[in-house]
Amino acid sequence: MLDDKKMIEEMIKFDDAFPDEVFAVGRKPGEARVKVRALWNYCQEKGGIEPKDLTVEEMEQFFEY
Repeated sequence: MLDDKKMIEEMIKFDDAFPDEVFAVGRKPGEARVKVRALWNYCQEKGGIEPKDLTVEEMEQFFEY
């Protein structure tokens, strides 16, 4: 396991690889996009629940095709 100093150095090196601070994973054509900010806000309004605890119907409102 890395010690704290080494871990911080690795994190800085990783972060510097993304100068515009955007971390994204591509998706396949036709795959739904998830409105993450809206999902986060909804979960917080529901008392801080996690997305995995939502019903399929609740999750559908955050998908954009």
